[in-house]
Amino acid sequence: MKTKLITAALSATLLVSGTALALDMDPKFYVGGEVQGHQYKSAKQIKDKNGNVILDSKDFNNKSFLKKSGSSGSLFFGSKLTENFGLEAGYTGFSKNKHTLEGTIGANKHSLKLETKNQNLYLDALGYLPVADNVDLIGSAGIGRLTSKVTANDTITPVAGGANTVVKTTGKSHKAGVRVGLGAQYKFNANMGARLMVRHQKGNQLVKSVNSAGLGLFYEF
Repeated sequence: MKTKLITAALSATLLVSGTALALDMDPKFYVGGEVQGHQYKSAKQIKDKNGNVILDSKDFNNKSFLKKSGSSGSLFFGSKLTENFGLEAGYTGFSKNKHTLEGTIGANKHSLKLETKNQNLYLDALGYLPVADNVDLIGSAGIGRLTSKVTANDTITPVAGGANTVVKTTGKSHKAGVRVGLGAQYKFNANMGARLMVRHQKGNQLVKSVNSAGLGLFYEF
């Protein structure tokens, strides 16, 4: 998913939203939850807090330090300020990403067990474009703060034979990045609705970016 393409697709919706916001304010608040599937882009290196390289993917045949996919759940709270514009804040907790890599570095074989934990806080501006009764297209743009922590247990075995050594290292990174999304929602009645969203968010030094697709329910009051 390319950020430039998504941004271009959002432009018309957000333009309509800005005009509507200037003309009419009728705030409605909502809460909801969403389940999501993700695709990750992993860093090539894992560094400590001082910027020193702890692990390099080249030593493991350029394999990723993350599984390429995972799942998560989000809770969100928002306000639809007008028919065409709203704001939303939320929290996303990701399932643990567990991964094992094998490689040989110099005179030692390495069996690397990795566990990565991710969480995300975000604030989005949403543009709504009604296309049918109770159906809106949605465009979103905002900022997300993705926090990632990786724990690596490295079992080191000498090629020539000898006792194993286990070395544990950790790395952590957090960074605010741009996020954009597209989707649609359907309202079952005056209060309840469902939505489907696809998003792209820039990440941090450990998780370079995240693409997601999510299905959610919301209650408007």
